[in-house]
Amino acid sequence: MAAASDSSDDDRRFLRRTALVLTSLVALWLLWQLSGPLLLAFGAVIVAVLLRTIADPIAERTPVPDGGAVVIAALTVVALLAAAIWLFGSVIANQTRELVQRLPSSAAELQSMVVSWPFGEQIAQLDSSSLMGGAGGIVGRVGGYALTTLGVATSLVLLIVAGVFLAASPRTYRDGLIVLFPPDRRAGLREAADTTGRALKAWLTGQLVDMLVVGVLTGVGVALIGLPSPLALGLIAGLLAFVPIIGAIAGAIPGLLLAAQGGWELMAWTLLVYVIVQQVEGNLIYPFIQKRAVELPPVLTMFGILAFGALFGFAGVLVAAPLLVVLFVNVRLLYLRRTLGEDISVPGEAGKPPGRKVRAASSSRPRRPRRSPEE
Repeated sequence: MAAASDSSDDDRRFLRRTALVLTSLVALWLLWQLSGPLLLAFGAVIVAVLLRTIADPIAERTPVPDGGAVVIAALTVVALLAAAIWLFGSVIANQTRELVQRLPSSAAELQSMVVSWPFGEQIAQLDSSSLMGGAGGIVGRVGGYALTTLGVATSLVLLIVAGVFLAASPRTYRDGLIVLFPPDRRAGLREAADTTGRALKAWLTGQLVDMLVVGVLTGVGVALIGLPSPLALGLIAGLLAFVPIIGAIAGAIPGLLLAAQGGWELMAWTLLVYVIVQQVEGNLIYPFIQKRAVELPPVLTMFGILAFGALFGFAGVLVAAPLLVVLFVNVRLLYLRRTLGEDISVPGEAGKPPGRKVRAASSSRPRRPRRSPEE
């Protein structure tokens, strides 16, 4: 009887483990199939974080209710965009149009410009189709990422509307998701969600400042060396700075292609401008910002962007950095501190700077008391 009972228990355990494995595989398959909507939902979270970054100080310092503060934050963003378009819209539009017209339109045109440079004949002998033409080249890959105008407009509308709703009542959506988990896990998950939100807010604030600085420095630099369309080039560099590391490289390509038409001297000066801007940004501005935000390891950031880009395409590249912030915070809080009991700092904790360590008092695994030498 005892042997039969043990065999029955083993069968039940095997069936439970098999069911768990199958459920996990099905969940991963569903996540993969729904990666597009999930990335769009995460983009709405970023919009909500941006609105809450503006709304929280308003709600704290004024008698305006929380929902009214979110409305004021949304109107503030719209007003800033409208003012920027009114002040610089026509200039930027004209310079962008001029920039597109000036850029080399084919590999043959780029090759003819390169021939006049030092060692230009050797460079021109390279397979330029891999750079400019063909579906397998860089332009072909970028073109493959392009969406239709209707699709982009629809995604932006969904992104903004969902972000406003999330910003208006974030606790409702947080608690609605956490209630799906067992009761003994909910307190820890609620803390992790709040900490992740604060870390995303700090990261986004620092990233916006960094984008502004890169855009201004790039625009001023290319204007000083006489490159056309400085406002458009500064805008492109600033926007692409949202993607760390890779965005800096992509932001320099339009300026270098434009400078190539003026000869190798202008291209050398342009390259120098972009290098100086990136050195100032990488060694002075970005570290100062990240000390007050989330300090992601550079190698982790670079390979994370490449991995998310390979998995999800261009949308994965855009949201790779904030996704890494979410993973970074939750691994340190839920795994390293709560599971392993490590005494480790977690970005985004309330009332604690990002670099300060906090003891794992709430760790689920108790520490063993140290034995005295007499024992």
